[in-house]
Amino acid sequence: MPKKILTERFIQDSVAERLNKEYYRRKPAYVATEAYTRLKRADVFLSFMRARKRPYVIVVEAKSRTTIHQLKLKEAPHQVRWAGRLVAIAFIVGLSVALGYQWYFNAVNTLLLLLLFVAGSSLISAVISKLRLSALGSISAIEQLGRYPANEKWIAVGEDTFVRPEEYEVLRSQCRKNGIGLLVVDARGRVRRRAIPTPTHTFNNYLGSYGKEAQVLKAIDKRPDYGPTPPERAKKRRQLLNIASLLAVVGLLGLVTYEENYRPVVPDPFTYEEDAAFMDTLPEIMGGDAGATEVEEPGLATDPCTALTVERRSFIVVDALLRPRNAPKRIAQLEAAGLIGWRAIPTDCLNSWPAPGRAAVYKDTVFADRPAAARVAKRHKAALEAAGLDFRYGRVVKVRPR
Repeated sequence: MPKKILTERFIQDSVAERLNKEYYRRKPAYVATEAYTRLKRADVFLSFMRARKRPYVIVVEAKSRTTIHQLKLKEAPHQVRWAGRLVAIAFIVGLSVALGYQWYFNAVNTLLLLLLFVAGSSLISAVISKLRLSALGSISAIEQLGRYPANEKWIAVGEDTFVRPEEYEVLRSQCRKNGIGLLVVDARGRVRRRAIPTPTHTFNNYLGSYGKEAQVLKAIDKRPDYGPTPPERAKKRRQLLNIASLLAVVGLLGLVTYEENYRPVVPDPFTYEEDAAFMDTLPEIMGGDAGATEVEEPGLATDPCTALTVERRSFIVVDALLRPRNAPKRIAQLEAAGLIGWRAIPTDCLNSWPAPGRAAVYKDTVFADRPAAARVAKRHKAALEAAGLDFRYGRVVKVRPR
């Protein structure tokens, strides 16, 4: 025995019976099928009081397998043409920028631009039409539902409406794109929500567009339950999430900008651990009690920041970040291993570096770009390994003008 097809009437009755009862749960509510506006007819009509003297209207458009042609994506020629024109303009501008071409608006160039625009937009529109992009298509049932005055709108289909799952996925995608809810009704009349509508104009009174307005108001204005609907609460959660995400991005960019231009919010503990480890091994390196002798700090002038002056953003190679009194000892250690050309400068002079109050042991060469400094840092690390010295920091540091 062939399986019974779910009719449009069965879908309407199932939605009318269950939508408010299982989802909105508003009392009192007015529910009807075949509700007429001045121009169109809503398959299912639901209304209740959202706030005092503020009726809320929800409409549902029911479709079955017999009206499946109204649920399939069709090309929207107007949107395709405009997409082709915009892509053609973007292509022409991008090509001009890439080639550095300057257009002189004489007769020949103007004619050439027009021909290129027309040919490009026509060709691109044809390609877009062949690709059948869902973003540039429309579904007639959604367009029809868009003409109904309501605060929330749904499309209801039977579970047997679509034979191919991809067509159902296209419908759900288009519903989400247009802020339309999607309901699926099974053979037992159960209603499942597959997409939640986006409420529009929450406090607009759309009830006047429908017949029996006085009768509806009389039914829904008896000790009504006020408050937002589930789609409204979902919309509010999305808005709060978007605001929180935006604030998080702005805060992150602010922290990055602050650290790039001033200093880190949280100092890097790795620097201090390296300094402590260096102090532990220093007596063995220097051949005695490292703390007994104060070594003169080479590379530190009366105004130490004058030792490193740059006129634009540059890069240096930093061997280690140490306390100021330990920097000369590290330089002496490097010179003893034949690694010369290293100096010390307070980290505050770098105008972009963490660990305030420290000294940076750096190569006395200023690099214009990061790759060149990175190559020197790599060679320095190899030289440290060959000399049997421990690797301290060995990173490229960006330096800005003071």
